[in-house]
Amino acid sequence: MVKRGSSQLRYTLINCCLPLIRFDMTFATYYAKKRGEGKPHRVAITHVAKKLIRVIYALERQDIDFNVQKLH
Repeated sequence: MVKRGSSQLRYTLINCCLPLIRFDMTFATYYAKKRGEGKPHRVAITHVAKKLIRVIYALERQDIDFNVQKLH
């Protein structure tokens, strides 16, 4: 994990990803894929956080609403 930037933001993003991998199938599948590649839990959850950031950025850049079908 890169230790640059805001540690509070990093902590918040990681904690936001925990419910995502439990209740959202797209992020849960991505987490399971990373775990299947042999990544430890903390590394896999940071990959999920990075995916969440990419999704949020794309939503803001394109000015569209969240739609889970478009994530696949």
